[in-house]
Amino acid sequence: MKRLYRYLIPMLGLAAAGCSETSPSLDDATATGTLTMKVSTRSETSSAEYDPMEHLTVSICNSDGKPIRKYTSESGIPERLELLAGAYSVSVEAGEKAAASFTRRFYKGEEPFTVTPGANTPVEVTCTLQNSVVEAVFDETIAENFGSEFEVRVMPGASYDESRADAASTLRYTENAAGYFTLDEGVDALSWRFSGTHASKGAVEKSGTIPEVRTPGKYTLTFRYSPDLPGFIEAVAILVDDDTDDFDDTIIWSPDPTIEGDGFEISETQRYLGGEKRFLITTVKPTTAATLTFDGKPYDLLAAVSTPTAGLAVVKTAENALTVTLSDDFFTGCPGGDHALRIEATDNGGGNGSAECIFALQGVLAPSAADYDLWANTVTLRARVFDPSVTTVTFGLRTKNGSWQELPGTNAGSETWTATFSPEWTESSNESGLTVFTPKAGTGVRADGEYECRAMFGERESLASFATAGGQSIPGGDMEDGTMSCFTINNQTTPFWGSGNNNYMSAIIGDQLTRLCTQQEKCGSKCALLASQTAAGLLAAGNLFSGTFVKPSTQGTVGFGKDYDWQARPRALRLKYHATIGTVDMTKYTDASGNHPIAAGQPDRAIIYVAIVDWDAPHNVSSGMSAPSGMWDPSTATSQAEGPVIGYGRFVIKESTAGDEMVDKELEIFYYDRVTKPSKPCKIVISCSANMYGDYMNGCSTNRLYIDDFQWVY
Repeated sequence: MKRLYRYLIPMLGLAAAGCSETSPSLDDATATGTLTMKVSTRSETSSAEYDPMEHLTVSICNSDGKPIRKYTSESGIPERLELLAGAYSVSVEAGEKAAASFTRRFYKGEEPFTVTPGANTPVEVTCTLQNSVVEAVFDETIAENFGSEFEVRVMPGASYDESRADAASTLRYTENAAGYFTLDEGVDALSWRFSGTHASKGAVEKSGTIPEVRTPGKYTLTFRYSPDLPGFIEAVAILVDDDTDDFDDTIIWSPDPTIEGDGFEISETQRYLGGEKRFLITTVKPTTAATLTFDGKPYDLLAAVSTPTAGLAVVKTAENALTVTLSDDFFTGCPGGDHALRIEATDNGGGNGSAECIFALQGVLAPSAADYDLWANTVTLRARVFDPSVTTVTFGLRTKNGSWQELPGTNAGSETWTATFSPEWTESSNESGLTVFTPKAGTGVRADGEYECRAMFGERESLASFATAGGQSIPGGDMEDGTMSCFTINNQTTPFWGSGNNNYMSAIIGDQLTRLCTQQEKCGSKCALLASQTAAGLLAAGNLFSGTFVKPSTQGTVGFGKDYDWQARPRALRLKYHATIGTVDMTKYTDASGNHPIAAGQPDRAIIYVAIVDWDAPHNVSSGMSAPSGMWDPSTATSQAEGPVIGYGRFVIKESTAGDEMVDKELEIFYYDRVTKPSKPCKIVISCSANMYGDYMNGCSTNRLYIDDFQWVY
């Protein structure tokens, strides 16, 4: 039942000359002060509970008792009201007058105050409840004997009058509840009647009176049933002293701490160009806590009185007053843009106040995802500059703790300077004599990176940091999904990975463990095993690739190339492998020179490559009982008939892996084209073969290649 509502009206008297330190003396007849009125709730009530503040009247009267101002809502009360110096009174009414109600109640209070030029005059108005409260409490014996067939009616008067049982001044209780009564002048008693239907006793009634009712005052009626009681019902009426904690139902109008800007409106955005900014905090009672929060970081202002922070000075001018000064050092290193500052203060009287101010700072703005392109590896830095004397801005970019790259800024208008950082490239020639490019470390921006940026103008340096979005994954690159097409003989259509497994091989060998590509476990992780085989006297290379495989007859065709939504340009392809490489023991077809691409008796090789392509359709390579066709190598040509090769990475495995562990390997990607982002249906090729020249059916029939964990490196 305890409810304590607190509302705020601080009275602040100021000399008419404003903030001047040498204000002229004023004649008492013309001197003015300012009455500042703010209404705020200190302790909240349930949203479902009646709110008397929705029915508010505040009146200000002069010393003659004549009303000079009247307000009928919280929103209508002005922030500041100028009054002549002198004596006044404020009266407050909240709630509604009702003869009887379970929710509506009425409060009233009045307090004199004096407006004095140049003085701070707070006033506190205690609004007391103007109702008499009757709470009905039903002992558990009532429900046990009457179920829901009972009620209590309470009405004003010394005796219960049946003719007024349904009047507006009568309340009907059917459960534990408190009701509020407004008694007419001369009425000082409340009467009640209990009525119910007992299962065996029939109708049961009992009446009573509460004499000498006080306003405010609370009376609790407790009802219980017993067959030994006269009339079977006992009703005990208890007056709860309204001076105790059991009945605290008042509204207190009291000043909360005030927080103001010294010479500026705290509600307006402050375009900070340097110097000092001061905030004045005033509490009615001694200040017990004060906190400044800037960009989410809190500062204890009372602690800062004795232990200053760089750029933050706090002076305690009185037990209830603080002056907070911010200077250049406080904002050093902050990025540009709008920054939220919030000050909160409390006093030992339970008052609390807060204020917010936005500081607009010059400097570099923290980049967002819209500012960078992870395929082009570019980022546009922006700085907010509103000082008209600034004519040059220099931008800097670096990886976290790396070396700075610098560019001069361009004035883009609207108080914004910009500079776009692009990657630098290293040019070289590959083994085929083709020109290729690799991105230079520490230039541009890449996926999953942490960066720092800055803007410098004059003597000022502004810093910000940002992280780029994470990189992309390769579908099924961890080889954990044993249902992928590459591990089956159904590779005519594939989501991504395919292999040369086919019905023809299964029919000849009959054991899936001897398929060209199977899921195995090695070093505690699932992986792909590429196992070369022989069938019908021919070599079948163990293989895995992004594409499809069809074998309608004795000739099989791989369709290299899959769609891929490129968002970030990779620097390399990382994977794990373990290889067993033997001696060439099978040869079949020759290359364009008329020779076998690798001779019998020579150490065989395996190969892994990746190609970023922009093809209209998959590139087909066929081999089998007829001569192979369509063979290609991304390191020897910048395009195929289907479209250009944007870049590639290639790893030739020339010897067996030592030990039994998987080995990490990165395939650096060399770019032919530094600009184009693939947009056609086929955008990526990854190919792994246990025999480098398996298309020619040349190689070692016992080669084994374990592959796992394909990932991009940025």
